[in-house]
Amino acid sequence: MAPERTVIGVDIGGTKVAAALVRGRLPEPGARSRAEVETPEIIDRFTMLTDATSAEACLRGVEACIADLEHGSGRVEGIGVGVASMVDFAGGRVVESVNLPLTDLPLRDHLERRFGVPVVIDNDATAAGIGEHLYGAGVGTSDMLMLTLGTGVGGGIISGGRPLRGASGAAAEIGHIIMDVNGPKCPANCPNHGCLEAYVAGPAMGAAARVAAELEPDSALGRALAAGRTIDSRLLTHLAVEGDVGAIAVLERAGEYLGAGLVTLSNIFDPELIVIGGGAAAAGELLFAPARRVLAARALPPARDRVRVVPAALGPDAGFVGAAALALSELFPGDATA
Repeated sequence: MAPERTVIGVDIGGTKVAAALVRGRLPEPGARSRAEVETPEIIDRFTMLTDATSAEACLRGVEACIADLEHGSGRVEGIGVGVASMVDFAGGRVVESVNLPLTDLPLRDHLERRFGVPVVIDNDATAAGIGEHLYGAGVGTSDMLMLTLGTGVGGGIISGGRPLRGASGAAAEIGHIIMDVNGPKCPANCPNHGCLEAYVAGPAMGAAARVAAELEPDSALGRALAAGRTIDSRLLTHLAVEGDVGAIAVLERAGEYLGAGLVTLSNIFDPELIVIGGGAAAAGELLFAPARRVLAARALPPARDRVRVVPAALGPDAGFVGAAALALSELFPGDATA
């Protein structure tokens, strides 16, 4: 059995920094289901709003989260960090960010000097994918994809049981699959038009809901707009779950775009499993069902006949559990054969 380790997992997002002190071990080789895997224990957690006013302010917040958890915890053996940025994994650097004031930052070296333990950093969606692969919906799979639908669309790729990061560590920018070269401008710091993110990220769903509200003032969405409510993806999901036809139609359209993106991913990667998480995925089957229909109708065989599309299993803890899983798997790889 792999030895138990105490690590800190940190999830740095554009809205909040969430961190947890975690005690856990790598799963036994050959585990085929979640029932055979010991989920890491969350000993303590700390969350704060991200201070995006400057790189220095953002770093102070990250350090405060880690320091709070480290204090009185005994010996922390390592730190894993998932950050909503493009990351040079081998160099431990944040290359570029959209919603964070972090660019060309040697984050790994900075945190190792500050806390005196080994640190590993990666893109936040890749870290979430590692967490789902080791402890969540992806247990027992060798080839899986992770999509996180939130302010943007993040991605993680597990290939042959290992994260696929690409030559520079910046692979899995799934949100920037181009759906329509003449489509809307990508909302991220991207030179393209018609990216998947422009159709299925939370803000894109909210924008589509506002258009629907304006076109159908007698609908529940239209009445909400007239009442001065904020029309966003959360309200859209709430009204759809309550049965509003207009809201359901908006989610179905978003699901179809999501499905078209999954077709491309299925054709390229031939995954066993596609796991979808993030706040904007809260619509569940209202979003997933149309995506599966498009995937089944348009993807190439034999991949389309095998791949499953499922919701993420780790819930709101996915970010820092994924970061902790990143630390366990990358800093202590020998544990897997212990």
